[in-house]
Amino acid sequence: MVVYRCRHCQRVVGEYGGSWDDPLLGLSKLTAHEQQELMDDTGPDQVQVNILCETCLPILYTERLWDN
Repeated sequence: MVVYRCRHCQRVVGEYGGSWDDPLLGLSKLTAHEQQELMDDTGPDQVQVNILCETCLPILYTERLWDN
């Protein structure tokens, strides 16, 4: 299972019941460094992908907090 969680507000944005390396998701195309930065193993057969939700993205952009 893949859980998409906002890295700023911690809200769960979505879930995918399949494996993280499913070609439809495209996560396996990321470099090892990108995978390390964006993904966390949270349990057996579960991966969390740290993203920015649509609520937090404009706030971070306008306050110049993009890299935090």
